[in-house]
Amino acid sequence: MDSNNYQWFGKGLEIITTRMSGRKLSYIMIYCMMVCAVSIFIIYPRYVDNFLRTPVKHTRGREHSDGYIHIVTATDAQFFPGIPTLINSVRTSTKLLSHIKFHIVVCGDEGNMTSLREYLQCYGIDKRDENIDIISFEAQRDLDNDTRQIWSDMFSSKRLKSECNYVRAYSYRIFPDVDKIIYLDVDVAVQKPIEDLWNVAVKSRAPLLAVPNNKTYEVGFEADIVTKLFRERYGRQFKKTSFVFNAGVLVIDLDFFRKYEMYKEVEYWMNKFSETLPIKLWRLDCQSLFQVMYHGIWQHLPDKWNGRGLGNKGRSFTVEYIEEAGILHWSASQKPWRNEGKYIELWNSFRPPQCSNHGICQNNTKAIGHGYWQCICDKHYVGNHCQRLLNDGKN
Repeated sequence: MDSNNYQWFGKGLEIITTRMSGRKLSYIMIYCMMVCAVSIFIIYPRYVDNFLRTPVKHTRGREHSDGYIHIVTATDAQFFPGIPTLINSVRTSTKLLSHIKFHIVVCGDEGNMTSLREYLQCYGIDKRDENIDIISFEAQRDLDNDTRQIWSDMFSSKRLKSECNYVRAYSYRIFPDVDKIIYLDVDVAVQKPIEDLWNVAVKSRAPLLAVPNNKTYEVGFEADIVTKLFRERYGRQFKKTSFVFNAGVLVIDLDFFRKYEMYKEVEYWMNKFSETLPIKLWRLDCQSLFQVMYHGIWQHLPDKWNGRGLGNKGRSFTVEYIEEAGILHWSASQKPWRNEGKYIELWNSFRPPQCSNHGICQNNTKAIGHGYWQCICDKHYVGNHCQRLLNDGKN
C-alpha cells in the first residue's frame, strides 16, 4: 500500500468517527468484529479444535516429567525376533542409556509375556531389567465384541491382521502416566541416537509427528466419501492431495489424545467404516484411522527418521540412503529374520548375540506356563544364555 492509499484510509476513518452517530458507529464496530471472527475461522481452520470448534492449544514441547524417553512397540509371538534387535540398536546408539524406557506391549494370551521374557533372555536381555516394561494387551479381554469385529474388518492384508496393530489407538490408556511416546514397529533398527529424535519431539507442539509417505489420500482411500464425512465432522476441508505418513515410526502426544478425547474419533471413524461396508473407506489397514484423525494437524519429521522399504522385494537402496538413516525400517513382507528376508546382514549387525554365540535359542511348542524358549548350549558352555565356560572347557 503506497502513501496515497494510507492517506485515503486515514481520511475515511476520520469521516466515519466524526460524522456517524454513536448508535451507527456501534453497529459498524459490531459488524467489523463479526467479519474478523468469521475470517479467523476461515483462514486458520487447522487451529480449530476438531471436536468443540474452539481453538486448539497444542501441548508445549517439554521433556517428559520423569526424565525418560519412552519407547513403545507391540508384538505377538511371530514378531518376537524383532524385539532383541530393536532394544539392542537403541542401546548401542544412544548416549543416554539410563534415560531410555522400553514399553513392550505383548498381544495375545498371558503366556506370550512369559514366552517373550524367556526369548529375550536367550539374547542376554535380563527379564528383570527395570527399564524394560512388558505389558499384556489381549483384544478378547480389553475390547468389546463389536469393536473387535470392526477392527478385523479393516484389515485388507492377512499379513497385518494382528491385534498388535490396535495398540497405537489405545496407548493413551495402556500408559496412563506417560504424556509423550516414540512408537516404533518391531521391524526397525535404530542407528542414530534416539535422543536426537526425542529432542525434535519435545520441541514440537504438534499432536503427532511422522515421516511422510510417497502416497496421497487419493490412493487407498474412498477420498470423496471421506472428504464429505470429514467436513461434516470437523467443519474444515479434507485435502485428499496431501501426503499420508508411514505409521511405523510415530511420536504421539498422549496428553493431547486424552485432553481432546481422541478415542471418540477412533470410535467415530470405526463406526463410519462399518456403516459404509461393503465399500471400504480405506484399504491401508488400521493406520488409515490415524491418517484421517490427524489430517491437517500432524507434523513432518525428516525422512531419515524412517528409512522405510527395506523389506520390499522390488526395491534396493544406495549405501548413502542406509548410512544417513536414523532409523532403518524393514516395512513390507520380507522381514530380515525370515529366510526370504532382505538386507539380512545389515539387520544382524544390530542383533545381540544369540545364546552368547555359544548355542541356539530353541522353542518348545509344547510348553505350558514356562519353558517356551531356552538356550541349547554348545559343548562346554552353560548358563541361561550360554554365557559361562564350564571348567575352562575341560570335562
